[in-house]
Amino acid sequence: MVTEIELKYSLFEQKSASDKLATTKQISTTITQLLCEQQLTFSQQEKYLSNYYFDTRELALQKNKIALRTRGTQCVGKAMCFEQTIKTSGTVIAGLHQRPEYNIDIENNKPILALFPQTIWQESTDVDQLQHDLIELFSTHFTRQTWLVSLDNAQVEIAFDSGEVACESYNHKPRIYEIELELVSGDSQALFVLTKLLFSQLALRPGQLTKAARGYALYHQSLTANVNAKSKVIDNGKTGKHIVVPVINLSKSHQLVDAFTYGIEFCLTHLQHGVDRYVAAPSLDNLNNISTQLALLNQGFSLFNTLLTDNEIALCNELNYFIKIFDWVDNAHGIEALTSQVSVTQHETLVSETLTATLMQKRYLNESQILALLHGERFNQLQLNLLTLLLKKNTLNPPKKINTLSLTEFAAQHLTDNNKALTRELAQWHKEPRQSVNDYLIAYRLLTRALLSTHWFSTLFAEPENDIMIKFTMPWFDIKQSIVELQSLAVLQQSLSSLPTPEKKLTQWLVNKSDNLTEALEQYSAKALTMKPYWLDLP
Repeated sequence: MVTEIELKYSLFEQKSASDKLATTKQISTTITQLLCEQQLTFSQQEKYLSNYYFDTRELALQKNKIALRTRGTQCVGKAMCFEQTIKTSGTVIAGLHQRPEYNIDIENNKPILALFPQTIWQESTDVDQLQHDLIELFSTHFTRQTWLVSLDNAQVEIAFDSGEVACESYNHKPRIYEIELELVSGDSQALFVLTKLLFSQLALRPGQLTKAARGYALYHQSLTANVNAKSKVIDNGKTGKHIVVPVINLSKSHQLVDAFTYGIEFCLTHLQHGVDRYVAAPSLDNLNNISTQLALLNQGFSLFNTLLTDNEIALCNELNYFIKIFDWVDNAHGIEALTSQVSVTQHETLVSETLTATLMQKRYLNESQILALLHGERFNQLQLNLLTLLLKKNTLNPPKKINTLSLTEFAAQHLTDNNKALTRELAQWHKEPRQSVNDYLIAYRLLTRALLSTHWFSTLFAEPENDIMIKFTMPWFDIKQSIVELQSLAVLQQSLSSLPTPEKKLTQWLVNKSDNLTEALEQYSAKALTMKPYWLDLP
């Protein structure tokens, strides 16, 4: 048995078929040139791999976190040889995969379970019956180009895979187009050094899903193909009014440092899934999820800053850099929703589309710019630095200031401080009415901080769907959403001058909408001031 340690990255793929072929050649050339420029010793090889994945119809192996695969490998000028592999449960952190695996040579692509060590099976497993029940679920077929690199007494294999995932009698074949870096021997630090080199030349994003995971998803799709032949694993990114953000499921038994690393890993994983969703289906909703996960990460560093070194806290600078880059998303999302309302209520579709297009072009990043950013060196470097921090979680330096609070006490203190600051600001609204949208920005920042802290700590005091918690935070969400809409209205009002002719109906609608939102904000804030903090009310 060996433990596989590897980093997986998806390559940004061009749209047209001709570009794909050209880019495949360019990727190989780029990697070779990069290693030569760094004067690294390496050997290069190309081979074709066919992998076949097996389980029972009831997915008995998957339920026990076991993956069974046979692999046929054919090098140039040689006959194909086969091996069978079982991978057992492992860990995935921000694209770093660690899984125990067992490899045995066989004569063809049919697995023979009896050849594996008996110790990998549970005592109750009937291996002969399991063998009888096996079926092929899916397969992967790809060309693999590898570079075995020697670096600082370590060896790392860089693999570039290009091919497809296939399921029998199912036409949809997702493309494989990715880079894997596997530690063959030596210190894992070499893995990160080479990864940083690749960031400088290739458009990448961390890969959370293995080929097997993508294959299982395809298999499940194929089972329902008769219901919806065009179903997709990832939806189109359309959601409702509020973006649903999963809360971090901390345990009361967590120590403070453990709570921090658990939360950062949770947020980083969701960030990377969010990037995958955006790449598959670009939309403001999916981009908003990315922006929110960046803010959650940043809030974690702010909440637990006394536990971290100066170098670790410095990661906040990079997080803030990307948060500022995406700070327009809320407004763009609001404008999209508001102009849709104008179209529905006044049947002015042409005005809405013209105005929206003008705003999007002048103010905001376009889809190609966003995709380039998400696959860029700086964004990848940030995620790799966060991964490095997580891997060091058991050797973090002692905190600057000893904190004797339990996690629950620590969380309640932060939630209370946030609530007091927000309550003071909302109470001020009723003493001094706001005159413009800018007057609401202080409350917006306090609301954002309070809601992010709730996502970090709420499960310490209540279940995620607990009515008390939902009722407490709902006025906050309503206030935050209304402020975003007010900001969006202000942008729309400023942009009316760009239209070819005056739009009196549209202007009046915007004024009325703004007045209505201002009245609603007074009601929402009054409601928020009556709510009793749930973390003080629950055991």
